[in-house]
Amino acid sequence: MTSTTDSHGKVRKLLLPIAVGAVAGFLGALAFLRLTDRGTDAGLSTSAEIAGLTALIYILSALAVLIGTLLPNAGAKVLNVEDADELREMKVQLCYSAVGMAAFGLALLILALSGPDGWFTPEAGAGLTIALVVLGVLVSKLMGRHTDELQQELSRDAMASSFVLVILIGGGWAILAHTGFLIAPGPLDLVTLFAATLLVAAFWQSAKRGLLTRGPN
Repeated sequence: MTSTTDSHGKVRKLLLPIAVGAVAGFLGALAFLRLTDRGTDAGLSTSAEIAGLTALIYILSALAVLIGTLLPNAGAKVLNVEDADELREMKVQLCYSAVGMAAFGLALLILALSGPDGWFTPEAGAGLTIALVVLGVLVSKLMGRHTDELQQELSRDAMASSFVLVILIGGGWAILAHTGFLIAPGPLDLVTLFAATLLVAAFWQSAKRGLLTRGPN
């Protein structure tokens, strides 16, 4: 009976963040697509739209973590933590995480909007993207000083799973493109693939460890 109650509590706790994430994601995607349609004469390519939407996941996730960390009482009801005290204890680590995710997301977004007819010139787009990636890497290194052994193991396994996904998806795509069944992936497609597979791998490894269904507050 207790196990069933706990299970129902975990499911109920997941409903709010899923609902908030779904609404925020929908509104963010809608705003992005409308703004980009107006911002360029020809609109964005499919590759750029997919890259931009992937970048939005990073940016919205970063904002949710940052706001939830700075407002722990409210954040404990949305973020996947035990209680507000856990957010307070992990404040430094989560702030680094949010800044790093935002940096990577903005890098991909700027790259998607760069080009001869884009919002950013090729020179500005390349420079800003590289600078943001470097910032994200440096912040990730700083965050590593505040992670425990379990979190470090999760990070390593997520990177390994992401690598496998890139090989399977990217390699399969390359084989089919080489044999004429698909159009070959462009440079932006590959960057988006790296970013997307890392997200999928992180969620997968977290789910395997039961970290997506924490106890209710």
